[in-house]
Amino acid sequence: MMAKSIRTRDGRLWLRNNRGSALLSAYFVIIALLIFGAGFLLLSTIEARTAEYQRRIMTAQYIAEAGLERALYDLRQDLVNDASPSWEDGDINSWIVDDTDTDSDGFYPLPDTTNAANADYGSTSLSGGSYAVRIKNVSGADDIWIRSVGTLGSVTQTIEVYARMINLLPWNNAIFGGAGSSGAMVNGNVNVYGSVHILGNGLDDGDNAIDLGGTAELVGNNYNVGPQGLSAALAALIPDLPTVTYNGESVESLSAELRVKNGLVGLSGNSAVGQADDSGNSVKETVDGTYVTDGFNGTKGTTNVFSDNGYAEAYDLGDAVSFPSLSDPYPDNPAQDYYEYFNDNALVLTTQLDAVTPSSNFTYGDCNSNCITMNGSGTLRVEGMVYVNGDNNLSLTSGDFTYSGSGTILVTGGVTIDANLITSGDESFPTNIMGIMTPNDIDLGTSSQKDIMGLFYAEGEVETHKQTDIVGTMVTNYFNISDQVPSIFQVPETANNLPPGMIAGEQIWLMRVVSWQKI
Repeated sequence: MMAKSIRTRDGRLWLRNNRGSALLSAYFVIIALLIFGAGFLLLSTIEARTAEYQRRIMTAQYIAEAGLERALYDLRQDLVNDASPSWEDGDINSWIVDDTDTDSDGFYPLPDTTNAANADYGSTSLSGGSYAVRIKNVSGADDIWIRSVGTLGSVTQTIEVYARMINLLPWNNAIFGGAGSSGAMVNGNVNVYGSVHILGNGLDDGDNAIDLGGTAELVGNNYNVGPQGLSAALAALIPDLPTVTYNGESVESLSAELRVKNGLVGLSGNSAVGQADDSGNSVKETVDGTYVTDGFNGTKGTTNVFSDNGYAEAYDLGDAVSFPSLSDPYPDNPAQDYYEYFNDNALVLTTQLDAVTPSSNFTYGDCNSNCITMNGSGTLRVEGMVYVNGDNNLSLTSGDFTYSGSGTILVTGGVTIDANLITSGDESFPTNIMGIMTPNDIDLGTSSQKDIMGLFYAEGEVETHKQTDIVGTMVTNYFNISDQVPSIFQVPETANNLPPGMIAGEQIWLMRVVSWQKI
């Protein structure tokens, strides 16, 4: 390095050496680099630890999901393998549970690891960690909470799921239709309280499975007891609706859903699917779900769809459900169809049961097995299976009938019920329950303001009239509810109280995950 010269006042030159300052600068640079390097090393270490922590979180979550899937499998298998499926019977897919061993949130282990019967359950270890699953039943409903905790070292992740057991029996609806409505728009103050399931068989693209106008409500999720709903007199004859928790409130609910496999749902005027949520009362207004492949049309379209899952989900059951036929094999004897089975096992009548009135007096059969009786004072009793053969009809007219017993009538002719037909006694339906089946048509309530309780199956059409209130279920290829203002009220317990020989009584269960969250 060159020395810098400085001239003094007397003119002499002095030399100054700067090599020391350069060395000092170099030290500063080195120190700065060391600081930056240490900072970079520290940052890299933190990032590595953060990445490892995130990896552990993700792995713990995957482990929790594995535990959840194992629990969901066992719960599904419990539905498939159990003739009377229940998640509250102490046994889930053969694994023993102890619902008294609850934590502070009311969850108990699946399975009970202290029970020797569960020794074959196997390891819950996975990817260096483990999972633990706990469940909690929902009182008064076929629902369950599942909580799976995945653990990897000191890291835990928890997933919580709400699942529901759904009975896909056609009788677990207010209306189950093979093709759909019979073409006419459903107008006026028609109300269907309960689930509606329409397959839309044979419909062309662009056809409506059902078309509503006026103030018709296709799927109501409660009975709305009063002038616009179920009368207090009929409400006294059936069980109270179960309660569910919705938006933090305990409310009565039919757990109603709308399913349409093929065909559009037309909504015009003030017609609607469900109602807008109204907090502060005791009922659930919105329907639990809509599953409509072809969507909605009409002047209102989706505007008047009030559903917990919106309106865009397609039909969700594939080909699992089909419309039943009396020509199908009888479940207990697949070598016979329903006609053949009833002919061999039911009370067979080759006489008309036409124009039966409350004053009719007859006894057919033995009520310890199969019978149908009238006592002359309006009391009808049906037990077991009755086969009205030879294209003969069944007709109940003119007055008030009360009925008892649990029985099914197969009528090869037509069916007309133009009378009040109800059970007697508080909550007597569906313990007392009558099912009517025909390959033809059923006419209900051609006169004004009839109350009719029962299960009605027609391979042709079920037609309701006037201000008739139907309490029960219609399973039919076609339904016509367009004549003035009839109403239909589903009773959820009917699916568990089907009378002997009733078609489509085989249990079909689906488990649906309603909600999924990481907590």
